Amino acid sequence: MNRTLRRRGANSLCAVVMIAALALVGSTSAGAQSEPPEIAPSSLGPIGHDGRWMTTADGRVLMLNGINFVDKNLLTPAGYGFEDDDGEWLAANGIDAVRLGFTAAAAMPTPGVLDEDYLDAFIETVDMLESHGLLVLIDLHQDGWGPTLGSNGFPEWMTLTHGAENTGTPFPLYYITNPAIQAAFDSFWANEKGPDNIPLQDQVATIFTDMAQRLKDSDAILGWDLLNEPWPGTNFQPCGEVGPGCPDQDASSLDPYYTRMTAAIRGAGAEQLIFGEPWVLFNFGMNATNIALPGGDANSGLSFHAYTLEDANVPVVMDQAQAWSKRTGGALLGSEFGADPRPEFNNGIIAEFDRALIPWMYWAYNENTIGNLKAPPGQSEADAVDAIVRPHPLAVGGTPTRLHYQLTERVMRFTWDTTGPDGTQSPADTESVFQVAPRTYPKGYKVLTVGATVTSPSDAASLTVVADGSGDEPKVVVYPADAEPPSLDFPEDQAAPSDDTAPPPSPDSSLSAPDVAPLTPVFTG
Repeated sequence: MNRTLRRRGANSLCAVVMIAALALVGSTSAGAQSEPPEIAPSSLGPIGHDGRWMTTADGRVLMLNGINFVDKNLLTPAGYGFEDDDGEWLAANGIDAVRLGFTAAAAMPTPGVLDEDYLDAFIETVDMLESHGLLVLIDLHQDGWGPTLGSNGFPEWMTLTHGAENTGTPFPLYYITNPAIQAAFDSFWANEKGPDNIPLQDQVATIFTDMAQRLKDSDAILGWDLLNEPWPGTNFQPCGEVGPGCPDQDASSLDPYYTRMTAAIRGAGAEQLIFGEPWVLFNFGMNATNIALPGGDANSGLSFHAYTLEDANVPVVMDQAQAWSKRTGGALLGSEFGADPRPEFNNGIIAEFDRALIPWMYWAYNENTIGNLKAPPGQSEADAVDAIVRPHPLAVGGTPTRLHYQLTERVMRFTWDTTGPDGTQSPADTESVFQVAPRTYPKGYKVLTVGATVTSPSDAASLTVVADGSGDEPKVVVYPADAEPPSLDFPEDQAAPSDDTAPPPSPDSSLSAPDVAPLTPVFTG
């Protein structure tokens, strides 16, 4: 196996399966407590990849659910209120990873001088998250270039606009209507020299070098996200046209920057995954990206977002990302979506990530998830929590083939091929791990399996199963312990219920459960 080792966006946003064998396991567990999973995501590192699939240290496919935390006001994460109780809440609710953002303005407020106090505090937050078993994606964040022009990101001394007018246009139109923001990006992509006669990108590389030296030995680092939602600059129109995007600008602007940052991280001795992002216009679902693997590095991938103008374009974003990976061999991570508290809206977007079998990270913990970070997180949860906290595969002994979650019924269905992405058969004793937060199943949960055996205790927060060799594509169905057993079939495969449907099986039965009506994901815009 090749194991080379959030928004706020524009949200206008076939047959019934024949069952060869069925095992029904699990038990009611009234009053289940919120405990962290027995298998911590951070224990699975170092994280690498095999093509589009991120992989664990032992070669299983990593299918994580994560969340963003980004402070845009120059505060440290802890200064904002993101502390130990938040890490505990995330772990107890089955969140696997945090995209932890910082800005160049916070890390280097004056030319060439790192704010060591800020960086020390940032690393302390990384350590806190690791102590709770979470993986961490380090994100260099910007929105609208920086606080002097848009929202957050680069400091005033890096803002070279050459006299372009600053219209002060607010989000979301500042990119296309503020010439100063466009000019600042032009200067950045040209790697112009700042006030200390050092090229702007070299200064950013200094920040990455410092952070990478501090974190190079941590297996909890999922990777490095080199720049949030980059903007092309003045000549942005070609990058927004439907179709292939702007390959010339990808090659002349993004690729050189990603090469410099990758060299800085690797030069500091860090071997974790490195992620480049496409132009922010990619996230609308209208065009492709043509960026290369960051720095041509084999252990790298694409971090992308889903903020489409139309619901129909959400699958396009996923398909374009997969097309990029097929062309480059890079890993895929959906590192932002959401920015909306409505469970049904977020469930619709997650359904598309699940269809494409792409790991995702919700925007954001400090927006639309927890309302008051100065209070215990359980006291100010937003409505979105019940959509993002869900059972899901974490480490898969083979290649995922299908995933679906019914939000209202709280039923997860998942299948996988026991052959790994590299074409080799997974060892017979390979455990596939699922995160099952007690919040989703306060009275416990039960499991239906086909071609697999449950190896974890009843109601475990880390459900583990082993393929039993009876088929090439095992299946796991998780559902509430106090509910009738659901159909094994994915909703789109289920036949309409009929009067002669067989009765549901008893806990020791080996018969299939009756079909249930399909659930169509709801998109709102």
